[in-house]
Amino acid sequence: MGRKGLEIIEVDAKGIIKTLQAAYADEWLAHYHYLYAAQVIVGINAPQIAAVLRTRANEELTHAMLLGERILQLGGELPEHWSDIPKLAHCVKAFTMPRDLSDLKGVLQSALQVERCAIDSYQHLLKQTLHKDTVTHELAEELLADEVKDEEELENLLGE
Repeated sequence: MGRKGLEIIEVDAKGIIKTLQAAYADEWLAHYHYLYAAQVIVGINAPQIAAVLRTRANEELTHAMLLGERILQLGGELPEHWSDIPKLAHCVKAFTMPRDLSDLKGVLQSALQVERCAIDSYQHLLKQTLHKDTVTHELAEELLADEVKDEEELENLLGE
């Protein structure tokens, strides 16, 4: 990021970078868990649920890439090793696969918890950057809108 871009940030970039790194790690874990679940679930509706999970996995990977770009723009670093991802993540415990791979409702409920954790994370980032870092704030708004949409889709699938 250029000098002027850094000058217009009215808050300590290190704190924002830390929050972004946690969200980055969360998105990578969500990507992995959704893709894993899509591949291992079984049952009569498994192909339909797997399609939803694959779509979510791709979206979470896109989110991670956007967050990674912003971290680097702010002068931060991305985790070099996969083992660092769970240490940075805020939502690491949100996705818990049911032992029974045919428990599709349980899989969807776990995915719903992941989306809700992401909503909380982006809401926190929005508050942290309001009137202080417009670029990060707008990114958080975009990602929050995606997560809210995903939460609604999962709730609809669950009949909630």
